[in-house]
Amino acid sequence: MSNFTKDEELIIHKAIDVFGQKDRIEDYSDERKKHGIHVVACENHPRQDVTAYATLGGHQCPTGYTVGGIPLRIEIVGACHEEFDIYSAILANCIFHMMKSHVSIFPGAIYKDVIAVLDDSFHMQHILLIPPFLWDNFSTIELSDKKVTFLQAVPISENERAFALEYGVDSLLSRFDAEQVNVFNLERRSVV
Repeated sequence: MSNFTKDEELIIHKAIDVFGQKDRIEDYSDERKKHGIHVVACENHPRQDVTAYATLGGHQCPTGYTVGGIPLRIEIVGACHEEFDIYSAILANCIFHMMKSHVSIFPGAIYKDVIAVLDDSFHMQHILLIPPFLWDNFSTIELSDKKVTFLQAVPISENERAFALEYGVDSLLSRFDAEQVNVFNLERRSVV
C-alpha cells in the first residue's frame, strides 16, 4: 500500500477489518482528472454473490461538522449484487458529487441522480445515505488531523425519493423494513 498516505492506509485497514479482506482497490478520477479517489472492494461480503465497497476520498472533503473541535469527514460504504459491477463507480460518483458540488453529507441525505447519470436504465436512480446497518463495527476513526466516520449508501427509486422528501427518511426506512427490501439490487421493485 505504498502509494497511499498514512491516513488513507488507516481507512483501508478499517475497511479490511470490517469486511475481513480486500479483493481489490479501484481507482477513479473525474472527467477533468482534477479529483481522484479509490474504492476498496470485497467480494462475497456480507454474503455470497454480494460485493462490499468502501470509498477512499471523502476524508478530503470538509463537512462543516466537528467532534470535540476536530473536523469530521465521511467515507461511504455499501454493498451490491456482484452482477452490478457499476456499483463502485456509483459510490465514487457520490464522493465526486460531494467534492465538486460542496453538498452536505449527513445521515438522511439523498444524492439525486448519482446512479442515473452513470446509467439511467436502472430502476434505482438516487442514493440515500444512512448510518451503516449491514456492519456494526464501522466506527469513527482518528486520522492525523481529522476524524472519519462512515455512511452507508442505499439505492432508491424516484418514487422513494419523493416519498422520503414528503414523509421523511424514517418513514421510507420503515417501509423498507416492512417489505424486507433487497438493498443489494439496483433493479428491485420500488416500495412506493
